[in-house]
Amino acid sequence: MGIAVGLVIGLWSFDGPVATPAWIGEYTDTSRRLVRLGHIAFIGLGLLSILLADELGRSSLGARGRQMASRLMVAGNVGLPLLLIGAAIWRPLKFAMGVPATCVFAAMVLAAWGARTQRTTNN
Repeated sequence: MGIAVGLVIGLWSFDGPVATPAWIGEYTDTSRRLVRLGHIAFIGLGLLSILLADELGRSSLGARGRQMASRLMVAGNVGLPLLLIGAAIWRPLKFAMGVPATCVFAAMVLAAWGARTQRTTNN
């Protein structure tokens, strides 16, 4: 998705072949910044998800904890980029961005907890 969004926004970047949609505004406008942030969130959170999956495979968390971390990460992976881009279109959506961001944070806390307890039990 991140690459697809990048392809679309690249069409109107730097005087590209397509005119910039009016709702997105100028390069420094908030709407345009939210779209760019949503684009990188798709890519960055996807990479973070791969790292999380690797860490959860070694984690001392039980199956339920690993599943919870995984589901939280998926919720953040889907929700945050979509809300960022959605908030560029309809500004009140910005108030919901805390939910998927908290999901990603909670997934990282669970992974860190599983890694910490794993290291202390192995020593």
